[in-house]
Amino acid sequence: MTELRVLVVEDDENMRALVCTMLRRMGVGAIESAVNGEAALQTIASSARFDLLLCDWTMPGVTGLEVLKQVREKTPYTLFVMTTGKADVDSVKQAKLAGAAGYLVKPFSAAQLKERIQALLARAPR
Repeated sequence: MTELRVLVVEDDENMRALVCTMLRRMGVGAIESAVNGEAALQTIASSARFDLLLCDWTMPGVTGLEVLKQVREKTPYTLFVMTTGKADVDSVKQAKLAGAAGYLVKPFSAAQLKERIQALLARAPR
């Protein structure tokens, strides 16, 4: 995971810091964060590519679903995990149809995050 470049998009400051800490402890090499969907899109437009985006669904302004749709238009192979408190089947289906590679319901543990990332990396084209 040392070569993995991750963007964490989360409007809750504590959750954003927690996820970044989890990723650092997993040995992720490059971690950037964005405070909302708009900042995420700016970061993506002006930065090198990311291997993985962990993005909150419910944010003011640009939602996680809107971020996902724009990311899919520009970088269809970037792994995208939607993080949310929404555990209903319709939300999961909506995220999958929009192109999310994974879905994590908050609150999630470091072990759950690591397991999801490893599963996605194992399936990702090389």
